[in-house]
Amino acid sequence: MSQTKLQSQEVEIKKSSENIFDFLTNLNNFEKLMPAEVSEWKSTDTECTFTLKGMPSIGFLIIEQTPYHHIVYKGIGKIPAEVFLKVAITGVNETQCKAQLFLEAELNPMLKMMVEKPLTKFLDVLAHNLAKINV
Repeated sequence: MSQTKLQSQEVEIKKSSENIFDFLTNLNNFEKLMPAEVSEWKSTDTECTFTLKGMPSIGFLIIEQTPYHHIVYKGIGKIPAEVFLKVAITGVNETQCKAQLFLEAELNPMLKMMVEKPLTKFLDVLAHNLAKINV
């Protein structure tokens, strides 16, 4: 097993870092960021589960947050490794911020090879949709 770190593109968002932080710390909102292939969505304020085409049910649980800057979600569900989704938010000014998503997991080389490209695409979709979000 080796530590795998993936990241999305950094996106500019025409909302304050406070708005984006508040949006992302309520996992009911995450459905708005998900790709179209997501089904069986269930969520509460602090936890969500869903199914991605061809994968078992997975989800996220908020485990750490630093207001307006940083959120860490732990992967839950039928995941073959410990997975963390991290969001870094950087305020630009009162009405604009930047955000970037990171995924960290302990994966064996074979699994890494299989999931690296689709997971990076998944992170980019989340980031792209976050940049367009209306909160």
